[in-house]
Formats: sequence, structure tokens, C-alpha cells
Amino acid sequence: GLGEANEELTGITMKAEDYQMFSKLLVKVDEKTLSADEARERKVLRLLLRIKNGTPALRKTALRRITTRARELGAGPLLNCSLPLLMSPALEEHERHLLVKVLDRVLQQLGPLVRPYVHQLLVVVEPLLIDADFCARAEGREIVANLAKAAGLAAMLAALRPDIDSEDEMVRSATARSLAVVASALSVPAMVPFLSAVVRSRNSWCARQTAANTVQQLALLLGCGVLPHLRTLVALLVPLVSADDEHMQA
Repeated sequence: GLGEANEELTGITMKAEDYQMFSKLLVKVDEKTLSADEARERKVLRLLLRIKNGTPALRKTALRRITTRARELGAGPLLNCSLPLLMSPALEEHERHLLVKVLDRVLQQLGPLVRPYVHQLLVVVEPLLIDADFCARAEGREIVANLAKAAGLAAMLAALRPDIDSEDEMVRSATARSLAVVASALSVPAMVPFLSAVVRSRNSWCARQTAANTVQQLALLLGCGVLPHLRTLVALLVPLVSADDEHMQA
């Protein structure tokens, strides 16, 4: 069992799916023989298992350690280990909440180091933005907002741009919600030139629809906070309202 393989983890409750997710911890190894990346990955998995399944005391200590040592552990091992866990269909709501907390704290610590992983993160997180569950949507927005603050506007737009004219309506919807969260987290005026360029796009009604949907989602997110930007956003939509396009008129 896990306790035999690694005495440090004795007493942690294991679920059936954990044996696959944390399989590398089940193999007893001489850590001196591991490469630097393998050693970091093992440390991250150990901390994640304590956070996910440990006692409150173990969880608190592991959460503090994974936060303070985020840069030392590295963006690659942290995200490559935590994102598959977050995607697991067997994940319970309270477990997802814990993993979201881990991601939030880690993103804040890593800052620009997350830029190579922005697309990978969005692939995992965007489905939460269109989830039927209110809490899941709120947690998805929280991660995207923290990701935007860590990676910056240019990196977020570069990752989201390919999906604004996707043929899949669900992908476009999630992209619009992501763009709205990024704008609200960073700067609405900074997002306007990008949306304006998309609105003027003649190649794809899908892209123009995503831009309009982004403005709608932004208004929903900001509430009365949208008022200072209202004139700009309405002006942005005027070409779409007057466009001779049945998709956009709808």
C-alpha cells in the first residue's frame, strides 16, 4: 500500500481513483537517483495528495508549503500534476474547491512564469465557465482572473485568439466568458482595441458573434461597474447591429 511505499504518506486516505492519479508515489524509489524534474514532480504530487486527502493539519501545512515554494518547485511540475487532477470526473466538489485554492495561490506566486502554460490552463478551466453549477462557474472565473493577472493581457489574448472563430458554439461561448473575465480583471479599455478589430473582421461571423457575446458577458460580470465603459462598448457593437447578417442581428 501507499504507507509501505512511502512512510511520509502513511495515514492518508486513498480512494480508488487516487491509485492511478498518484501512482508514482506508490513506487518506492531512492530519491537520490531521480533527476531534478522527477524529484520536483514527486514533491508536488506528495503535497497535492496531502491537500486533497490529508487531515486538516496536514492539508494546511502542505498548502502553505506548495505556495511558498511554488517558484522552486516550478511551473511545469505544479501545473502538469494539478491540472489532470482538476479534470478528473471523479473529483468531488470540496476537492475541486481545494485544487482551485492551490491553483490560485500558485499562479500568484509564479507570475509571468505561467505564460508558456496559459493555453493548457485554459483548456482545463474554460469548461468550468459554462458549467451548470454556480460554484463551478465562480471558481472558473477566479482561476482565469488570477491567470490573467499572472500572465498579462498579451499572453491571454494570444491563447484565446484561435478560439474566437471556432465552429463549436460551446468553445466560442467559453472563449467569450474568458475574454470578459480577463477584461474585468485587467482593464476594459485595454481589451477594447482587440474587440474592435474582431468586430471589423469580415472573414468570420463566428468571431464577430464572440465579440458581441464578450461585451454581454462583461456587462453581466461588472453590473453597474460597466457604466464608465458604456459609451465605448455600445459604439463597439453598432457595426454589428447595423450589419446585414442574420447571425449578428439575432
